[in-house]
Amino acid sequence: MNKTNGMEGLRRNSTYEFCVISVIDAVSSHPSETSDVINLRPQGRASSLRVVPEMTEAPEFLDIDGDKITICWLPAHSQLPVMGYDVEFRDLQQDDRWYKVNDQPVFACKMTVGDLILDHDYQFRCCVGSQCVRMLPTESTVTVYRLSSHTLDSPNLGHNDIVKYVEANRFGAVPLLQEEMVRESPPLPERDDSPPPLRRANNNVQWRDPSLKEVIEYLSSQDKDKQLNASGYLQHLTYSDNLIKEETRELGGIPKLIALLRSDTPRIQKNACACLKNLSYGKENDANKLAVMEGDGVRLLAEVLRTTHDASVKEEATAALWNLSSADMLKPVILESATEILSQQVIAPIFTQNGSGTAVDPSRHFGSTLFKNSTGILRNVSAASQTARRRLRDVPNLIEALVHFLTHSIQRNQVDTPTVENAVCLLRNLSYRIQEVVDPNYDPAAAHINSKNMKHAASPKPKKKEKEKKKDKDSKKNPKNIATGPSVLWQPHVVKLYLKLLQDSSNIETLEASAGAIQNLAACQFPPSAEVRAAVRVEKGLPVLVELIRLPEDFVVCAVATALRNLAIDPRNRELIGKYALREFLDKLPEAGSPRRSTVSDQTIGAVLGILFEIVRSSAAYTKDVHELKGTDKLRALSRSYPTYSHRVCKYASQVLYVMWQHKELHDGFKRSGLKEADFYSGTARRGDSSTLARPISSQGRERPSMHNLDETLSSGGGYGTMDHRHPPNSNRPASATSQTIQRRYDQVPSGPIYASVNKQSPRGNVDDSWV
Repeated sequence: MNKTNGMEGLRRNSTYEFCVISVIDAVSSHPSETSDVINLRPQGRASSLRVVPEMTEAPEFLDIDGDKITICWLPAHSQLPVMGYDVEFRDLQQDDRWYKVNDQPVFACKMTVGDLILDHDYQFRCCVGSQCVRMLPTESTVTVYRLSSHTLDSPNLGHNDIVKYVEANRFGAVPLLQEEMVRESPPLPERDDSPPPLRRANNNVQWRDPSLKEVIEYLSSQDKDKQLNASGYLQHLTYSDNLIKEETRELGGIPKLIALLRSDTPRIQKNACACLKNLSYGKENDANKLAVMEGDGVRLLAEVLRTTHDASVKEEATAALWNLSSADMLKPVILESATEILSQQVIAPIFTQNGSGTAVDPSRHFGSTLFKNSTGILRNVSAASQTARRRLRDVPNLIEALVHFLTHSIQRNQVDTPTVENAVCLLRNLSYRIQEVVDPNYDPAAAHINSKNMKHAASPKPKKKEKEKKKDKDSKKNPKNIATGPSVLWQPHVVKLYLKLLQDSSNIETLEASAGAIQNLAACQFPPSAEVRAAVRVEKGLPVLVELIRLPEDFVVCAVATALRNLAIDPRNRELIGKYALREFLDKLPEAGSPRRSTVSDQTIGAVLGILFEIVRSSAAYTKDVHELKGTDKLRALSRSYPTYSHRVCKYASQVLYVMWQHKELHDGFKRSGLKEADFYSGTARRGDSSTLARPISSQGRERPSMHNLDETLSSGGGYGTMDHRHPPNSNRPASATSQTIQRRYDQVPSGPIYASVNKQSPRGNVDDSWV
């Protein structure tokens, strides 16, 4: 039976009631109870109706402090945007009139009301307004609070001991249970539009927290106590609050903080430096960094380092400079203002000209926050430009001190610290285009063209090992042969440090930088690069690098693969890589017909193709191995994979296929596999394009500046593309007013030996012998 029925023919603007009578076999029942009264009104357009916001529920008690009460309420429901709230109150002991608390509507759902009288009962209500509609008060329910002196004088009493009840039009006064209040409490907004509340001290003196504007005004006070307190409080306010940082800049706080750097009070200088550190932390605060530079803050921070003897002031000043150095626009300014001070006063003093440490305790000095911050600044600045690299290379004892620090850290098995990461990244950047040291006009592209018709630098043969070892011993005995300055970068003992870090470190940033340093040292055409390529093999570094190819972090794999690609220029290295590591490299190439793997970037694939190019070009036997390991199918699919993979990757795959076909003795085998000559000429490659793939690659890792005009030689002359800037430049963690440990956003030490199975647990005794 259908229990619904429609009524037609009813008149508009009329009122109706309905009842139901059941009929069975012509017998009718009694009428049912009548329905509610129904008014039929004409339907109007939505745009012509005035949408009144729903009344908010009664404000609820949140906190009590002296003669102040904090109340909160649920947001109002409205079809139009809520234009704000007005809070009203009345004192039941005085009159029935309602008084407004706030002059302007507030948008937060919380309000603090002060200057109340003890032992009086107060009612509060909230008025809400939406666009084009007047505000309506919450008349249906009004919360009543009694501000009891007994409650205020008894700190042990909880919220349940405060008299609270609710008046409702229909139900009268009923108790407000604590459980109901907790369950129904509205979410508190992040900001409170009410002014800072008044507080009462023991001596009955009232006080309140200053507003941000007042704090900034106190910075320019002539009273040093006010300067000290205001700068310390501002440091607390700006910690991890980007909105406060922006408001501080807009209110003119940065110039006043910079002015405090000239103070003769170390504590004021320390607070000012800490505020600038917090204000300049993070990519989202680049506007603050620019304001510091425009206010001559970089130079004054450097001057503080030069003149102060307070260690804590130096730590905060270097922390601020570290954060500022993450912005590309500030790197040249910091290079001019602070490089000499940091190098000569912090880093280089630990090392003397004769290669021995000074009287300073190395462990204490190397483990200091000041040393960590200073290496972080130079790390960022060293990636800025060719000028920055050359200037830092020429700083006396800087490179020697960094190498001495790495040696000290490795000996004590402290290889995962942020300072080690900074030092290795700095050395990696200084090794970028290292041939500039002996050839100021060095150009990678021109150097490669000039060396195309030259025989590769001969590598030491195994039978010459004893002579090399004897030569090394003679060099150690003769102090005159000790390298100094930039030439230290390519010394065998430095290469050995990088290989040790690749074996023992579990910090992926350190792994990338160590591989990148070897990559850069082996990328050039002058004799030291040939010596580095041989030294890596002699120190049994090839299997160490190949093992790292299996890591899941693509940016590390890319650096390692490119390093191996540059090392493969050496004929003996190329032979060993082709013999023992060919399968690992082919595994990095995508399977034919499979979807793209997001874990392998175009840069990594390009580096692998560069290694395969060197191996295939020089050996028909290894070319046959590539084919038998299904490498030909992968290369053919990759050469036609645009736009899934970049045009550069497709071109490189085509070039490898082209050189594979040049081995005529393999044609019969290719044809037995169903391949023909046209299959090796697929894609977009031309015969002359192979010069690009054959070129060694230098790298600054992911610290390459985003502003290309900072370095006129940023292009490596046909490399495999630059890494994406998915990680912002290095910068320091902000610190609160309490002494927080300064950390960079990179300082995320993995819990446990994540790469132990790769770096530490694999036995290498047998592998070492077979690789040399």
